Amino acid sequence: MTNKIEELQSKRKILFTRLTKVGDFRRGTISVNYRKCGKAQCWCAKEGSRGHGPQYIWSTKVNNKSVSKNLRMGPELEKYAGETESYRKFSELCKEMIKLNEELCNISLAIEPESEEELEAMKKKLPETIQEETQKEIETMLKIIFRARKLKGKDDLEALEMLIRTGMHKIGSRLLEKFLNSEEYISPSQVEVCSDGHPMKYIEEREKEITTVVGKIRLRRKYYYDSKCGKGFVPKDCELGIDGSSLSPGVRRIIGIVGSNRSFSLSEADISELSGLQINSKAIERNCHKLGKEVESYVNQLEQDNPSESNSIMYISMDGTGVPVLKTETAGRKGKQENGESKTREVKLGCVFTQIELDKNNRPERQENSTTYVGAIESSEEFSKRLYAEAQRRGIERAKEVCIIGDGAKWIWNIAEENYSYTGIFERAIQIIDLYHAREHYWDCARAVYPSYRKKQSKWAERRKRELDDGDVEAVIRAIKRLSPKNEEAEQVCKSTINYFKNNKERMRYNTFRAKGLFVGSGVIEAGCRSVIGQRLKQSGMHWSVSGANTIIALRCLIKSHRWEDFWEAKSAA
Repeated sequence: MTNKIEELQSKRKILFTRLTKVGDFRRGTISVNYRKCGKAQCWCAKEGSRGHGPQYIWSTKVNNKSVSKNLRMGPELEKYAGETESYRKFSELCKEMIKLNEELCNISLAIEPESEEELEAMKKKLPETIQEETQKEIETMLKIIFRARKLKGKDDLEALEMLIRTGMHKIGSRLLEKFLNSEEYISPSQVEVCSDGHPMKYIEEREKEITTVVGKIRLRRKYYYDSKCGKGFVPKDCELGIDGSSLSPGVRRIIGIVGSNRSFSLSEADISELSGLQINSKAIERNCHKLGKEVESYVNQLEQDNPSESNSIMYISMDGTGVPVLKTETAGRKGKQENGESKTREVKLGCVFTQIELDKNNRPERQENSTTYVGAIESSEEFSKRLYAEAQRRGIERAKEVCIIGDGAKWIWNIAEENYSYTGIFERAIQIIDLYHAREHYWDCARAVYPSYRKKQSKWAERRKRELDDGDVEAVIRAIKRLSPKNEEAEQVCKSTINYFKNNKERMRYNTFRAKGLFVGSGVIEAGCRSVIGQRLKQSGMHWSVSGANTIIALRCLIKSHRWEDFWEAKSAA
């Protein structure tokens, strides 16, 4: 094997020498043209005449556009003819050089031991080789550092940091490449089988360039083929988690965390600045969507995660928030625009958190890091299944008390009372309408009935506040009935508000809820709508597909639920 490498290296030296002797060259070809002027009396019109000429034309392509030039006979023609011939020789030598180098690379990367003794020798030599390359890289960096200090007369810390980071990445990539390509020799005769149990035939070793957190490396892998399935298989790609991808798991992790927080175009710049990796925004977008689907599958398979304690109170809260989508995603849907169209789709977001004790002021206190999120653009029925699964993961059966908090949206209380195919799972839950949302309703009446009298509005609403805080919903209803609306619009506001309080009165016994030490506000889920959804999916100029939005929502819910590390550990263990 060593002799073969030396032979190829010798041929390469000869090719390099021949390349240096090619001389000046230019691309293109020279053609010889004859033309007929079209005059009947001219000799070129006679039969057998080729026409006026010869005319020598040099032509080539620049940026996919044809470029040509008429050449004068004599020195100019001879010069162009010589240069184009030199280019032809240069091209042939380059092709030969590429072929030879590929053969050399394949052999040098795939030096396979012919005996156990040779294998052991290769293993022992690897650390020595890596140390030599590391030493060379460090020496190169030091030369640059001392040269810069001499020129500037001082140290530039920022430049030094970035230089050393680049150098360390170069060392790291070489170390990683050599380590991954130095595995013990696997005999091509080893039998690999596909998922259907068919034996696969070893074909050859193939290289693959992948981007890692320390830079690009070339990976050597064994390629097998299953003739029955008509598919190829690379065991090493599956083992390393790079099957169907040119990005390492570490890079995909970086993409996931950055791309879930920033727009894809800004993520490209952030990743470049923070890690030195050049990954375009489209690749970031594709990988974020792919990760989002993997996250969805992972969460669905979770059995129990961060389960509640037996003495805890579990809160389940829901809300909806609009996300801008592509026009095709709102076709046929009624919206709030003047023309009746919609520009958004509603994301249903749910959260689960727990409370064990009260704070020093006897107010309910949420357990630290106890909040987990689920969400998607989907129907209420589908979302109820998602939320139910999360409540189960969090140990709803173990909780001392279960509370459902939300605003007045009908779909929230449909889930709470019916929970669709899971009827009764929340039947023991205490249902609480967000206090601040309830207050907004009687304020709507005050503004409608006393539109020009702010003092009257405040005085009337203040009395309703005391009644509502005391859980006396009936008193609030009676007060609204006593109002004298001056127009049909105000009358309609009062009627709808009365119905609202009647339909939700048992969810507004705030004196009882507070006596039990319970939360009466939906601040956690409202903040979640802003932090989990709004900060990433509602930026200026964004328009999502439903599937694209859902993958990013899945990513953000996982991260905000403190499951990011667990997700990657599960992927590594798979």
